[in-house]
Amino acid sequence: MKLLKPAMNSNNQKKKIAFIVGTFPTISETFIINQIADLNDRGFEVEIFAFEKGGLENVSQRFFDYKMAEKTYYLEMPKNKLRRLIKALPKAIHILLTRPEIFTKIFNFKKYGQLASSLKLLFYIEPFLGKSHDLVHCHFGKIANKYLIIREILGSKVKFMTSFYGFDVSMVFKEKPADYYDMLKKECPKYIVMSNNMKQRVVNYGFDGDKIEVVPISIDVSKYPYKERCWRAGETTQMISVGRFVEKKGFDDLLRAMAIVKQKATKPFKLFIVGGGDLEARLKQMTEELKIKDIVEYLGYMKIEDLIKYFSKMHLYIQSSKTASDGDME
Repeated sequence: MKLLKPAMNSNNQKKKIAFIVGTFPTISETFIINQIADLNDRGFEVEIFAFEKGGLENVSQRFFDYKMAEKTYYLEMPKNKLRRLIKALPKAIHILLTRPEIFTKIFNFKKYGQLASSLKLLFYIEPFLGKSHDLVHCHFGKIANKYLIIREILGSKVKFMTSFYGFDVSMVFKEKPADYYDMLKKECPKYIVMSNNMKQRVVNYGFDGDKIEVVPISIDVSKYPYKERCWRAGETTQMISVGRFVEKKGFDDLLRAMAIVKQKATKPFKLFIVGGGDLEARLKQMTEELKIKDIVEYLGYMKIEDLIKYFSKMHLYIQSSKTASDGDME
């Protein structure tokens, strides 16, 4: 798929792209921050619509440099019912004044059920009012499904595309009913996947292969300065692995491998693990049980800019992965 050329639209304005995302920002999805920044560099204006607000700790510096917070609209609904009602009132008035014809659609309890009765649709729809875009880019299939409802209520005809990244075309296929993506298959004209293997999985699930483009997530290699690695006698070989502590990342297998290497190695080595997540306590317990605490160090989360500096000190990078028990995979 060719990159859009920076150009003015028919209104003689910068072309505008809407990113529809789940949680934003989030440290595990730095690639989305990079996509937004790179599109800005190419002359496009990007607005972000996020269903949840993420934390700012260890988020890429590009989020701040490009002032992404100022371009982000949150569709999140307060859990507290009183706060929800207070925040819903001005949104309802805004809709009645600008798009009164969609008000009854937002409260169509028969069609949308809990989404309508809980007022979620009110919070989903209102941020889009008065906004115009040349392209809508949905990140993850589950997010695209939510956007389809927004699109239907607004009566939007804007071009849109969907990027799949992993769990949304692996675990979702296993856990959700067969018709889960039926509307997306019908309505979305273009899909992006990360690999040929992922494309085949998506095609097997009933998506039109002619609509699918393989575009791997890439990095700007200029930000990773090359440094020739060499091992000197007596030096400790330093290795690093980075990722979320979830089953599909395979950190448990990596720890078992380190235990085997420790038994057989004749030279000193150490593994540094960067990341965090639900399995952190279990992985640290495994480190104790395997008696490898002396060769494995957990560094927690890092900003990507700090991580790149840390890479320069390492001899080797290790990336483990596997198919999780729930079907989730890269």
